[in-house]
Amino acid sequence: MTGNGMRAHPLAGRANDAVRRGIALALAGAGHRWTRRQREAMRGYADAQAALRRRYAIHADTPILPYGPETARSIAEAARGYGPEARHATTSGSTAKPKRILYPPTRVELTRGVFLRAMAQHLARRPGPRFTFYAFGSLHRDTSLSAMLMAERRAPSYVETLQAPYRLHDGATLRRLAAEHGETAVRLLVIVASNPGLLYATNPSTISTFLDTLVGEWTAARSALAAILARADRERDVARVLRRLASRGSDARLAAVLEARDALPMTVLAPAAHGYVTWTGGYVRPFLDRLAQHLPPSRYHLLPMYSMSTETIETVFVPVGEREAAFVPMGPEVLYEFLPADAADATERLLGPDQLECGMEYTMVVSDAFGLRRYQTDDVFRCVGHVLGLPDLRFVRRRSLGYSFTGEKLTGEQAAAALDGVRAAEPTLGSDAFLTLIPSAPRDGALPHYRLAWVARGDGTKGDVGPGDTSVLERAAARCDALLAAANAEYEAKRTSGRLGSVRAVEIDLAELLRRMGGAGREGWEAQFKFLPLYPRLWEQEAEPADERSRTVPMERSCNVRS
Repeated sequence: MTGNGMRAHPLAGRANDAVRRGIALALAGAGHRWTRRQREAMRGYADAQAALRRRYAIHADTPILPYGPETARSIAEAARGYGPEARHATTSGSTAKPKRILYPPTRVELTRGVFLRAMAQHLARRPGPRFTFYAFGSLHRDTSLSAMLMAERRAPSYVETLQAPYRLHDGATLRRLAAEHGETAVRLLVIVASNPGLLYATNPSTISTFLDTLVGEWTAARSALAAILARADRERDVARVLRRLASRGSDARLAAVLEARDALPMTVLAPAAHGYVTWTGGYVRPFLDRLAQHLPPSRYHLLPMYSMSTETIETVFVPVGEREAAFVPMGPEVLYEFLPADAADATERLLGPDQLECGMEYTMVVSDAFGLRRYQTDDVFRCVGHVLGLPDLRFVRRRSLGYSFTGEKLTGEQAAAALDGVRAAEPTLGSDAFLTLIPSAPRDGALPHYRLAWVARGDGTKGDVGPGDTSVLERAAARCDALLAAANAEYEAKRTSGRLGSVRAVEIDLAELLRRMGGAGREGWEAQFKFLPLYPRLWEQEAEPADERSRTVPMERSCNVRS
């Protein structure tokens, strides 16, 4: 052990855990009450939506709009009503230029409230003595919605940090320690000392990358943690943070970390952890597979998260029975309309939530009090059932994701299918390999083409492929090229005529992918970066920051009607 500073007061852990038990009971009770109120709101949903339609002055001839000059002007007009309290979250997603979405403090609190209610409703169905949860997010301040939600407007109370120890990350002490000793060691300290019951991240890549990094950089993280603990002997603020984090057995767990030569599993680092909450939609299966290696399904429950974009809350969590969940369009103060996924943006084809058919796919159109008026999210949802007359929605894909050099109009769906085929044909890449396609227009005059990027894990490994084994990548690129040609006749024609070059494979690490696709020099990538099968940005082009979306696609099930 390293000095006495690593030890909290002998009774601190027990006292903290006693309060945590009280918090868990209170939150479980609140979860039951919120679920009852939610059911009442669902029964009055049609009237509430009609009232919002009148309030936002949405008429039959109100046009459907993407993000553009008109939507930006509408947001600016709404912002003027908030005066100096107007704040904007920036997000670019699959667009080339960042969007600015209005988020005054009242809206930030509304959004936090949706998250807190969902967590309490989870707890109400899975009662236990501990409901401490650790939320992974950027430790850097920026203009993303994630950073807004993580930022503290005031110093959190003792009780608040017991229930949500990650909130101490925004304080001066842990910020200083992260700057001097590294973010990995500080996250490790908070998780081991507080022993959370749930882990949360908007994107599963955030948790899997942290756990991969622990394996790959264990010795450095352990040494940095030892240095932090030693500072508690002489720095009162560090000692104070340790006391607030302490839980039963935290001293012994910290000692075990300092003595371990190899990375310890989560069962040792945080034995109370029983599950993790994240979104499972979009192109995140490789990261869910990696997480399953660190957090085996036999021990840890995966709790899918509701769907959310920076622009709006798209669905909310609705508990159904003891374990099932539905996700319905009930974000606070949001008016929802839908279009068939294959339909043009014509107002005469708009449907209300009660008109959606099970098994069909729709794009979501939203209006709110923050400047969005019939805003086309371009997010495609499948209706998998109904609960109290409301559609149970699962995010499927982005409608607008695509790229075209010379008329091939390659889509995100075609790219995802081709990458799945590559993995199946080349198992040595690893079932959890993250592959993506990036358009490339070389400045040396070579033909434009698509790059098949193979991204290393956070611990530096790449499946079972040996160092310098280029033959696997060459085969993967050829396979990808053939699959794209089979799926897209225009791509095949452009390849045959010599207007497009063949797919080229390249190995890169996560930092390089982030630099190229997430914005040069970015820190805190957890806040906004989205993993996609196809990035509509040139390999050679400096990128704008990407966005973060919280969406859910749990396991498919047959359509059903529930009450």
